[in-house]
Amino acid sequence: MGKTFTLHTLCEQRPGLPALRLLPRPQARPDDLRHSLYRALNLPGHPPHDPGICDDYLRHALTQPPRMVTVDEAHQLSAACIEYLRYLHDDPDPQVTIVLLASQPRLRALRSKQPLINRVTAWHLMEPLDPDEVLTVMPAFHALWQTTPSHTLTRLDGLWAHGNLRRWAALTHQLQAIRHRHPDHPADPETLLRRLKPRLARTA
Repeated sequence: MGKTFTLHTLCEQRPGLPALRLLPRPQARPDDLRHSLYRALNLPGHPPHDPGICDDYLRHALTQPPRMVTVDEAHQLSAACIEYLRYLHDDPDPQVTIVLLASQPRLRALRSKQPLINRVTAWHLMEPLDPDEVLTVMPAFHALWQTTPSHTLTRLDGLWAHGNLRRWAALTHQLQAIRHRHPDHPADPETLLRRLKPRLARTA
């Protein structure tokens, strides 16, 4: 649904709340989160191997200013990693807001972790764009769509994107590639739509 894009956009619009963006690998361990935070904070040298010493550095660095820690694909976090985030959340010294991003089908993995559930302030669910939103969001998303007729946007959404921002991003990339390959014969949106129909039908 474009949750990562939305998060990055919001972070850029709020520079007063520095964001530490983490993308843990599958089956990450607490040490992986420690080291990712250490690097995200631009602390000197390599993260200490001793977990206690590393946590002391992190706690000191997170005291000021307030920060937001974002964890993408958070459904991949192990119970031990969730416990480590709880430790950061409950520590009275670090001033952190923790944001966890997960796709809706995998949200159950997060909701099953009671220590997390007890501390969540708010759940935000991102729905697909409805047809009216497509007509306003896509022209703001990329200049390519600013002069595209509304009926073409509606047809593209109904044919393939279905309100999914990631699919719209992929479609934007494909249309740009076609224009790049044919710079002397720039196609209008309807021509581009006809060219893409067979490809979109195969990947829909």
